[in-house]
Amino acid sequence: MSAHLPRFAIDRPAAVGDVVTLTGDEAKHARVRRVAVGEAVALFDEAGHSCVAEVTGVTRDGVAVRVTAVQPANAGESPLALTLAIGLLKADKLDWVIEKATELGVARVQPFTSAHTLARPSASRQARWQQIARSAAKQSGRSIVPAIAPPCDFADVITTTATRLLLAEHGETVPLADVDAASGTPLVLIVGAEGGFATAELDTARAAGVHLITLGPRILRAETAAVAAVALCQSRWGDL
Repeated sequence: MSAHLPRFAIDRPAAVGDVVTLTGDEAKHARVRRVAVGEAVALFDEAGHSCVAEVTGVTRDGVAVRVTAVQPANAGESPLALTLAIGLLKADKLDWVIEKATELGVARVQPFTSAHTLARPSASRQARWQQIARSAAKQSGRSIVPAIAPPCDFADVITTTATRLLLAEHGETVPLADVDAASGTPLVLIVGAEGGFATAELDTARAAGVHLITLGPRILRAETAAVAAVALCQSRWGDL
């Protein structure tokens, strides 16, 4: 099993017998983990390919490893193509949601702005979000790093052709368990920002064929609702 081995990112798929040199941040990570010659490690290319390798050399220039086994394609990935569309939250909260959603197997995260959005992240935040997703994918044994898309408008989220589920605090909603989605159907889970959705936004979403759903009688914080809903979707249609 490679799930509990030290895990490092590489820039391309590798075959048995290939020798790969970890450099830069990955070599630094390997040194922090104190990997030694002869130790087994796991490698992944962030696009669905992963393998097991043996450390063959540790120098100041990098860490050399030789591939000993190739894992099945998309190891550690959910069969559910789930996009989490999340209203922009305060920086630390959105960082946390991206980390946990990645651990739970989302395929993509789409931040968006809406009527009650308060946060306005800086342009540099995009790179931080992607790094958070990369670290979470590495830690959780995934072979793909989900894409963290640039923020878009709420209108763009609800017009996608995928099956869309929107968490609503009021209005006509149905339990998540009552939503009928075929196995393998891509899903977009839409969770609002701290202020929730405006009534007009819910009306527009409903008219666009979006399923307005509820998680129960309690009002959850946006970050709690996002992670809980992702877990429930993975339980029903994915691999939890």
